[in-house]
Amino acid sequence: METKLKLIRDDNVNLILENVGSETKPPLEPEQGIPKQWLPKFFRKMVQVICLPLVLLDFYAQKVARLIVRPPFKRVGQCKRRGNCCHYVVMKKSKGLMGVLEKFWATQINGFYFRNEKPVTYQEKQVYVMGCRYLQKDGSCGNYKLRPMICRQWPVIAHFGWPNILKGCGYEAKKTKVYYKMQGKS
Repeated sequence: METKLKLIRDDNVNLILENVGSETKPPLEPEQGIPKQWLPKFFRKMVQVICLPLVLLDFYAQKVARLIVRPPFKRVGQCKRRGNCCHYVVMKKSKGLMGVLEKFWATQINGFYFRNEKPVTYQEKQVYVMGCRYLQKDGSCGNYKLRPMICRQWPVIAHFGWPNILKGCGYEAKKTKVYYKMQGKS
């Protein structure tokens, strides 16, 4: 895969997102550089700290739900700190006021920036492809304690459907007893 893609187009987003896990070099930043956030840092951090209990409540409620309703896969392994999952964060496009609020929250509070302003089609959905401004050169997160929910849940091991894990990130999805029961095998 070519790492010097300047623009994520609708016809190459599937290729990029499927192969990003095996990339060894980070992609280029946008031509104009990573855009500056216009919301003051103090205000951004204050909102993140105020929202942190709600984020953690949601996170742990989901963990409890996994104990009650077991998913067919479980996450095994450990993050290799390559940062590939932070270069291409996918956010579903919403319409209307909710879409405007989600874009504001993603860019001004969570610290993402658009790799391409226009939404693209990925897995039959309109999505925005974003990067994270908190990713450091060593692959670690510069905002780890206040990271958003999308980062806390990564890699995605859904209750229904297939896991969403990048190749080479260090994590794997291991089939559980629930998977075999769903397949009719004991």
